[in-house]
Amino acid sequence: MTGLSTPFRDHYEHSRALDPESQLEECADYAQHPDVLIQEFLESYYLVERKLDPEVQDAMDQAEEDEFVLESFHDELELRVCDETGAWQRITCAGGAFDPLPTEEHPALRRRGFDYVGTREGTSSIVLGVTETEEETTAYVLLLRALNGFAELAPPFQLARLRRLVIQDLIQPDATFDLQVALARYPESPTEKALWELTRDLAEAFKARVLTTPQFAGTLGSIECLFLDSEAPTGETALTVNWRI
Repeated sequence: MTGLSTPFRDHYEHSRALDPESQLEECADYAQHPDVLIQEFLESYYLVERKLDPEVQDAMDQAEEDEFVLESFHDELELRVCDETGAWQRITCAGGAFDPLPTEEHPALRRRGFDYVGTREGTSSIVLGVTETEEETTAYVLLLRALNGFAELAPPFQLARLRRLVIQDLIQPDATFDLQVALARYPESPTEKALWELTRDLAEAFKARVLTTPQFAGTLGSIECLFLDSEAPTGETALTVNWRI
């Protein structure tokens, strides 16, 4: 085990155990005070930068085998994504489960990091995606997981690890990182809908503030919420962008 747990990740672990109504209250508090979210995010980045031992990570990485965990979201190595304009893009997955804070438990089982890492067709963007699980069914909790993973992955030695293990020479000097939150269905209850909309507001406030910090200026691309297209042809995975920040 790494033995490293940041306060931001502890907060995420707490949030994922809450019911949707309690998540809505917490998300509303974050949205009213977005600087708190930024502070937790940056504290996580600096803690990983100071405390994580790259040699320990290397030993754990050598013991793992790549495994995709996208379940219903992923039948092949490509995802088709329909954006807000109706245009289609392809995301080529360079790797499956990737945990910025590896433990003795395989990331495909732990499901606390990213579920896929890919490249977006026609761009220099690296896509980092998280998908709905039985325990995580709201955009809010998945956004917290994605932000935790991004904070933990952003230190330079962590990006070197991502390049070495997953995407090799695909990280270009001008590359940006897009965060994707993929859900199996649209929210149905009033509480779920309110939480989904407020999560968008929170993502917007987060991005506006984080891009003003020196180490993240020009690094974060888009934050997107997508839904699985249930009408896609058999054997094809298609996602529809609902909102993009």
